[in-house]
Amino acid sequence: MNTEFPQPIPFDAAANWPEPDLTLSQSGRPPAPVMTDDEFSVVFGPWAEWISTAAKVKGAPVDYVSLALLATASAVIGNSRWAAPWEGWKEPPVLWAMLVGDPSAGKSPALDAVIDPVKEIERGLSEEYKTRRSEWERDEEIAALALAQWKVETKKAIAEGNDAPAKPAIASAGPPPVRERISISDATTEGVASLLAATWRGLLLSRDELSGWLGSMDRYSGGGDRPFWLEAYGGRSYTVDRKGSPEPIIVDHLTVAILGGTQPDKLTSLLVKTDDDGLLARFLTVYPEPVPLSRPSAQIDAAKLRIALERLRGLPSAFDDSGNARPFYVPFSPDAADALQEFRGQCREWEIEATGIFKGHIGKLPGLAVRVACVLAHLDWAARSDGRYPDSIESEHVGRACHLVGEHLRLHAFRAYGAAEPAEEIRNARKLAALILRERPRNLNVREIQRRGLSGLQTSKQIGAAMSVLEQGDWLRQVAEDTGGRPRLMFIVNPRIWGSK
Repeated sequence: MNTEFPQPIPFDAAANWPEPDLTLSQSGRPPAPVMTDDEFSVVFGPWAEWISTAAKVKGAPVDYVSLALLATASAVIGNSRWAAPWEGWKEPPVLWAMLVGDPSAGKSPALDAVIDPVKEIERGLSEEYKTRRSEWERDEEIAALALAQWKVETKKAIAEGNDAPAKPAIASAGPPPVRERISISDATTEGVASLLAATWRGLLLSRDELSGWLGSMDRYSGGGDRPFWLEAYGGRSYTVDRKGSPEPIIVDHLTVAILGGTQPDKLTSLLVKTDDDGLLARFLTVYPEPVPLSRPSAQIDAAKLRIALERLRGLPSAFDDSGNARPFYVPFSPDAADALQEFRGQCREWEIEATGIFKGHIGKLPGLAVRVACVLAHLDWAARSDGRYPDSIESEHVGRACHLVGEHLRLHAFRAYGAAEPAEEIRNARKLAALILRERPRNLNVREIQRRGLSGLQTSKQIGAAMSVLEQGDWLRQVAEDTGGRPRLMFIVNPRIWGSK
């Protein structure tokens, strides 16, 4: 028994108490959904074993590795291949992925398993760029000499009344080479737009912690970042006006995949502060339980992923009538389109029961299933040795995507933010409920709670609101203690709380 609480009121265990609402002592989040081994094998096909091994080596849940793989592959595919379920509907493949968990849950190691091969590819791209840059600088020096000579000859010809000589082709080295990128960790909207305008294909924004990026999005831009990123999800044309330059940056397809982690409390803070503009609803989210600590007994086949990503980078684009690159639109087979339409109906039913940001997320599920189906189809191809690109997305791909997005990731999203932190008085009532279960006091009063200095339970107003919640849940009963003067309010604790445990 906790002696810090006063015990002046008789404790009558035989009093007529109702059963308390023990849900007040429970977390508001449901347990993490888990796929069976058979489900996992079907959904991820030729990548299931690689994901499982990488997760074991990194000491991370398979959900972290699998979602990181999907998001990374989506960025590498980028604007080369878009999914086209039917006439009038085209989806870029890019996915936004958020890994939710405590600091020791294994988010960063899981990201490393997928990002390390990307960095290896980028090191090769950097060496290629250095070589091309060196060659361009040599040609630029020659061009400068040829240009100077041409100017001298032109000036002389004009002075002598002759026609000016044609400018020689060697007098221009052309535009400098572009350093190809796959991933970025931070960049301004202007910087991202410049990279996309130069490289066209698409990018992956990868960050260990997404909450800082999301929380500071509008800090320096006067509110312009959120619309930019909303457009980056859709892959549409976008124009960025530059300060000090009359020429804007024009991006044909603003396409950026996003991958990163965050902690549950930081996500909750974001959910409380954010405007419901659909930004968070676009994220595929996983919030698994931590895995037991163990020493790895296997190795990750990093070469398999690197080779697959290089194959995806080699996917050719289509071209419009003017010869400009455009996405190749991969159609759905009739059976795949039927399966997608059925899934849309299921999502409509789920949406009716949902609220808040989770409702917005449910509304995005059909489009997310289209994107995931496109990524799965191309990952299957990248794992094989044959050279035939997927020329359609089949019902198998759609079925796997709908199961993953609808039956698994939807429940992770609900765990992460569909059942987000409740109102302050509910949070504080849960703190008091935990204290009651831990210390078993017979009665409580406001002053003794204040002395504890518990976060959120420091003012009489906060404590009174929390006590009121516990009263309504039949945890407490309010009585007035006769002190010979002004009665002092006390709260008797329901003894059935411990009998129910």
